[in-house]
Amino acid sequence: MHSFPPPPRTLLPVRGFATAAVVTLGVAALADTVWTLGGPGLEVLLLRVSEDGFLTGWDDLPVVVLLLLRPFAYLVGGTAFLAWLFRARANAETLSRARHRWFRALIVLGWFLPVVNWWIPKQIVDDVWVSSRPGGVRGEHIGGETHSWLVWAWWVSWLLGIWVLPPLSGALMAMRGRALSRGTLGFELCVLAPTLLAAVLAILVVLRITGYQEGRRAWVDAGPPL
Repeated sequence: MHSFPPPPRTLLPVRGFATAAVVTLGVAALADTVWTLGGPGLEVLLLRVSEDGFLTGWDDLPVVVLLLLRPFAYLVGGTAFLAWLFRARANAETLSRARHRWFRALIVLGWFLPVVNWWIPKQIVDDVWVSSRPGGVRGEHIGGETHSWLVWAWWVSWLLGIWVLPPLSGALMAMRGRALSRGTLGFELCVLAPTLLAAVLAILVVLRITGYQEGRRAWVDAGPPL
């Protein structure tokens, strides 16, 4: 007994995109951890760059790699996540007759627009979630659905780790007269914790939505029971 009708169009495979997103998000979380725990070596190198404008010596190479690893890992992880979200959104529109709240272009732009980037990305993921789950959208308006606690936890952790704690940490360090913006390890760990939690929860969101959609796709491909 199934609680959902077959979609009118064929669902697209999403598992490969999910695998890429999960792996690269994990690498980004690891790079974040290495950056935070790198401590004195990174601080000394950053200070030298600010004074001299260049690096000297092969001894600097490992630290240079660490400096480049973090932004590169963030770029690749973010790109893979958005590629997965585009594919999942396309399937979600196939699975539900309810209109999603935001245009597809905002899957990318929504992260960069001031102020509204505090809620647009979450609402896009919310709409994909409720469209993909067993039973789909149960009401007439997708925005009025009960949303997942997992998506809520991911989004709150992301906001804390990216938008709330870093400026607060910087302000506290400035009040204490810190010369280097990286500050003490304690401050860095307070920022790192919700960031790592957000990465783990994002991976769980990706896996859950992918599981919903792949399950629906397998059921449709097998055909309804006779």
